[in-house]
Amino acid sequence: MTKGSLSGLPRENIELPDGSVLRRRSLVSDDAFIDAVAADVGHLGEWLRWARHPPTREETERFRAEQDADWDAGRSFVYVLTPPDRHDQVLGGGAMFPNGEVGVLEIGYWVCSPSTGRGLATRAAAALTEEGLGLPGVKAMEIHCDRANARSAAIPPRIGYRLLRIEADEPQTAAEAGRSMVWRHDGA
Repeated sequence: MTKGSLSGLPRENIELPDGSVLRRRSLVSDDAFIDAVAADVGHLGEWLRWARHPPTREETERFRAEQDADWDAGRSFVYVLTPPDRHDQVLGGGAMFPNGEVGVLEIGYWVCSPSTGRGLATRAAAALTEEGLGLPGVKAMEIHCDRANARSAAIPPRIGYRLLRIEADEPQTAAEAGRSMVWRHDGA
């Protein structure tokens, strides 16, 4: 595995234990994605800089095209979380991407406010961790989250991650404290 790309690609659809599915972003309509984010910018924008305003069609199409190119090149993998057998409703999402260290992928995850508190983010993060560790050349997975994001920070220890360090980080949203927690799962 090189620093910028992987030698294998993950599955495009990952079914979670509750039946919900992490689907490759391009398999879910732009309309469904736009509707979900636009309806929840107050919640999502608190922690995700890309969700601080309702996405435009042009932004969404451009980002999807970039995400497809990155997926096909083995650079990063963006998913949208949907209910079982539905491509037209977005519950949240996640991604896997290189963090700069050879053999290590970082994951991120998010859930729309109507779907919080049901364990979806935990199940999605666990599935992304398992999928990433199954890729050739991947030796560890990381989760980075701002210390102020208590709900997100509760997920890594639940699924086998250990806290490596807390480091200064430039806040990307108004809610962030500027202290990033770095969690690691070594696959053992």
